[in-house]
Amino acid sequence: MSSNDIAKKDLGIGMEVDINPQSDRTRKIIVSGKISEILTNAASHPHGILVLLESGEKGRVKSITNNQKNASISNEITPDNNVFPNLKKLIDEGENHNVEFKSSALWSSKLTADDIKTYQPQSKELHTYGKTTSKVIIAKTIAAFLNTSGGTLVIGVKENKNGQKDEIIGVEPDFEFIRDKDQDGYRRMIVDLIKDYFPSDIFNHFDQYIRIHFETISQQTVCGITALKSDQKVFLNVKNKDHFFIRTDASSRELLGEGIVDYCNKRFS
Repeated sequence: MSSNDIAKKDLGIGMEVDINPQSDRTRKIIVSGKISEILTNAASHPHGILVLLESGEKGRVKSITNNQKNASISNEITPDNNVFPNLKKLIDEGENHNVEFKSSALWSSKLTADDIKTYQPQSKELHTYGKTTSKVIIAKTIAAFLNTSGGTLVIGVKENKNGQKDEIIGVEPDFEFIRDKDQDGYRRMIVDLIKDYFPSDIFNHFDQYIRIHFETISQQTVCGITALKSDQKVFLNVKNKDHFFIRTDASSRELLGEGIVDYCNKRFS
């Protein structure tokens, strides 16, 4: 399959490809690696789809490696591979047991004390956690995926409840609230969130449980946080109190008391 024949739909995050690096003026050098981001917005390009590899090399795809040609871009994600889900495909299919959308991870960071008191609609979480509420909500969703069957949280998508198509708004508005106002800074914010709220076993073995990846869709950047099914119970520690969350249908919910015991005896036995 030549570069002219490779369309954007043929590619996926984690797929192995051969590219010609942008830095190569001779157009003869070929570099192989796994796709980290797909940068071309159009469905195709005469010189090849522009991608960013996990190595950091940027270039146009010239071929798909032989062992990837028949692979699905939505392969099962396990600790032993680096396959990422196609975020656009997840967004098109909508929320479900293994997929959830959030418009922002930092929306509560901008609120003042007066904003929190008068916020509408009233939110128990907001009055409890204040400016950190949005981070706690993100942590809750990740923990629920870990404790159930795994899943992907996509940040930068505004869910429309009235039957209209969900809106891609991107994570760029969140950059205002982080020190390094780019994808690397956003990634570090998420890693710090895991460190702050999750058990040390999860943070110390981050790559076994969490994958962070970005995609550019309609010139907006969305962030996917994929949580793999955990082999151990995961309790969040928020304000020195432990919380246990699971997924039920397309939402996250907290279990308490005997509910935790019963669930864990069946899920982690």
